[in-house]
Amino acid sequence: MVTLVGLLFFAFASIEYTYSVVLGGLAFIVPNILFIMFSLGTSTASSGGKVLAWFIIGEAIKIVTTIVIFAVSIMMVESLNIGLMFVSYGFVLLINLTGLAVLTNKQ
Repeated sequence: MVTLVGLLFFAFASIEYTYSVVLGGLAFIVPNILFIMFSLGTSTASSGGKVLAWFIIGEAIKIVTTIVIFAVSIMMVESLNIGLMFVSYGFVLLINLTGLAVLTNKQ
């Protein structure tokens, strides 16, 4: 979804908007991938305490990574629309929450 919207902004708007949309989406996607790797990558045969500890570690890494991606993007990318970057992040978050609501409603 982020790639598609980024391509649309690239085709019909400026490169500044494209960077903003893609970096905002990546600020959601990359930390969630890291969270999955840390929290769900542990063996289910492990004790409950270890699974909970890895879940907490994964969540902490996710939060820190999100902050770092936003901070580095704002500091390093000169042509960046910060508002659009946050809107893109919120859009991807909304899509994720909508998908979760649909999945939990069906069961």
